[in-house]
Amino acid sequence: MMALFHGSKYMKTGKISENVLKRSVLKRCKSGREEVAQGPGIGQDCAIVRSEGQKFCVLHTQAFTVERMEKIKYQVYCGVNNLCCSGGEAVALMMAVMMPEQGEEDLLRSIMDSADTVCRECGIQLSGGHTEISGAVQVPVVTMTLMGYAKEPHLTKDIRQDLELVMAGYPALTGTALLAREKEEELKLRFPLELVETAKEFDQLMVGKEAAQIGWDCGAVAMHDISQGGIFGALWEFCESNGIGMDADLRKIPIRQETIEICEQYGWNPYQLLSGGSFLMAVPDGQKTVAQLRQAGICSAVIGRTTDKREKVLHNGEEMRYLDKPAQDEIEKLVYRDARQESE
Repeated sequence: MMALFHGSKYMKTGKISENVLKRSVLKRCKSGREEVAQGPGIGQDCAIVRSEGQKFCVLHTQAFTVERMEKIKYQVYCGVNNLCCSGGEAVALMMAVMMPEQGEEDLLRSIMDSADTVCRECGIQLSGGHTEISGAVQVPVVTMTLMGYAKEPHLTKDIRQDLELVMAGYPALTGTALLAREKEEELKLRFPLELVETAKEFDQLMVGKEAAQIGWDCGAVAMHDISQGGIFGALWEFCESNGIGMDADLRKIPIRQETIEICEQYGWNPYQLLSGGSFLMAVPDGQKTVAQLRQAGICSAVIGRTTDKREKVLHNGEEMRYLDKPAQDEIEKLVYRDARQESE
């Protein structure tokens, strides 16, 4: 009987490294169809498939564990935003749920209610999926596939040199909210009550398809949803997708003081922390784009530009360094108090 697991090289929890992605995933994707306009690749979070008529079908898939119910909201928004970054509009969600043997029906009911509530907020339909019980999991594991259409799809590889990089939204909002809720009692002993309560509600500041539409209207060439790996991971993937470089200024990245304070408490890097609900845009006119975003009440800033070199340069005052390949998201360091999610 063939062993399911073999070898001695174990992978870290969370998003796999770029090297593993290249050699064990992308190199194995050898099948092809001419209808597929965009397939798997670094920084390419959506598949784009030519459909009937003048439209393209856009799809995005993700899997995650549900230690806290708000992760469902974050992941639905992440999927919707990824479709927006490909020029598409989400219309449907398929969801597979794998429940632990000790999981109760109330928990499953809460997962479904949470997903459907977010779908209604986003104007999409929860269209089906699959549910089963497995002894192989200790907390619910959810796989989501978002589907939508685009009249004019935008490919991640469209990014080119000499474009300005605009960030829309704050980094690390979802990561800060998760950390603040899980470590609430500890943080209240260290910080003012108002700071902790504000941080817990950071997911209310996530930006969505309105920001993406403003970016496209302002001539954006390419766009990237900032989620796992934070802004550092997004910058790397954005440029690596087409083999270009960048020159960015760390001080120009808008970030909430609450995020800085809480991350310092646990020794986390806020620029490598889960940042759902924010976008990275490559545009010809950064100031015009920022002006339009701010007029809509969306925090934004020009943080750098793309270059014709492969180096990804990051400035911080007098200091200058090269951006490394994406590291493990800091959120993977979060140990939840109780893996058995309450159904409230």
